[in-house]
Amino acid sequence: MHNATYGRTALLFALCAALGWTHDAAQAQAVDGPTTVCITAQAAQQPQTLVVVPSGTVFATDDTAGHTQQAQAQAQAVVTTETITLTHMQPCMAADASSVVSHTRHWLHEKVRPHSGQVLHAVGEVSGNGVDTGMEDEDTSLRDLVHSGALSLSINRTVQDPVFLQESDADLPDTGDGVDTSASRDAASDLPSQRHAH
Repeated sequence: MHNATYGRTALLFALCAALGWTHDAAQAQAVDGPTTVCITAQAAQQPQTLVVVPSGTVFATDDTAGHTQQAQAQAQAVVTTETITLTHMQPCMAADASSVVSHTRHWLHEKVRPHSGQVLHAVGEVSGNGVDTGMEDEDTSLRDLVHSGALSLSINRTVQDPVFLQESDADLPDTGDGVDTSASRDAASDLPSQRHAH
């Protein structure tokens, strides 16, 4: 009886390996760290897929919800603090990370907590005192994944140890919508993170 159960379990594992991991199964295997970084199933489709996600990659909540005060209040970001490698067989991997505070980008949370269904997408990498959204120093395939939204991160447990960015409005890409970001930044100037940043 014990050998029959072992045999069925071994067969199940062999079948899963032969058919490939599903995205959800791979993500379930990667919840050891505070965050889990994943590439989409489509991006991981090719057997030769190999994506190196460098330390310093910034992931943020979706900013396409507009520039409403509610969207800005909920905006948050994290930065990976280790380099990880994603493959066809392992499209998700746990990663250490720190929160990112940028008043210019409305990322004001020094602690980023997990929320059911919340996914952050790669937006660039830390460069100097800001975020390089062009990622010109990185491989073309990584840039393509970032710009297409195929590289994402989920929060498994609270991420803190904030990294404070000192960007100005001039550092942001022109979105052409004519929104003045200084009002919300001024409103946030009394936050503890703003006082420590100077």
